[in-house]
Parts: sequence; structure tokens; C-alpha cells
Amino acid sequence: MEIEEARASVRRSTPHIKVASALWLTALMIIMGVSGVWIALAVMTGDYLSSSKAIRDAASAGSGLLSQHGAIETLKLWVLPFAFLGLAMFLLGFGIAFADILRNVRLRGATMAAALPLIKERMRVE
Repeated sequence: MEIEEARASVRRSTPHIKVASALWLTALMIIMGVSGVWIALAVMTGDYLSSSKAIRDAASAGSGLLSQHGAIETLKLWVLPFAFLGLAMFLLGFGIAFADILRNVRLRGATMAAALPLIKERMRVE
């Protein structure tokens, strides 16, 4: 009876690995996008800092220098949470995959525990 339960459990498919791979793919896209934005942010910051401190401080309202500074500060505010979101999705995917691996190891252990008496009995007969 235990062996039949193990066979039925093996036949049931688990969507955990599909969910984990979807999380990994989504996290990869987020991290790649954030990396691109960080590169653009570094270029914008380099361009902004190429102006002297006196010119940056004396920039009048509505100037391109102040709008560039505003864009840099805004990008810095939302890029870091997206990076953390991508990393959290990677870790969640690993957790889900690990839980599925543990389930499979327990299933194999239970199957071996159920089949071992039958194997021993066959070995004695032969």
C-alpha cells in the first residue's frame, strides 16, 4: 500500500520548479534593466559633475543643469528598490526550488523505506 502511495505521489507533477524559473527569469530582467539604468545614471552624474561647483550652485531655476540634477536624484530614489526586488525574487526562487528538492528527497526516502523490506525478501528467496 505504501509503495502505491509513493507511485501516485511521483506521478503528480509539481509546478514549483516552473514558478521558481519564472521568478528567476523575471528577476534577471529586473536586474538587467536596473543595471542599464545605473549605467545611464552614472553617465548623467558624470556629465552633471563635469560642471564646476560654482556653476552648479549658480544655476537659475528652470535651467538644464537643475533639471539634470532632479533627474539624477529621482532615478536614485527608485532604482535601488527595484534592485532589491530583483534580488529578493532570485532568493524566493531559490527557496521554492529548495523546498521542491526537499520534498523529492523525502519522497525518495519514503519510497526506499517502503521498498527495502521487499528487496530484502527477494534477496533471501534467490
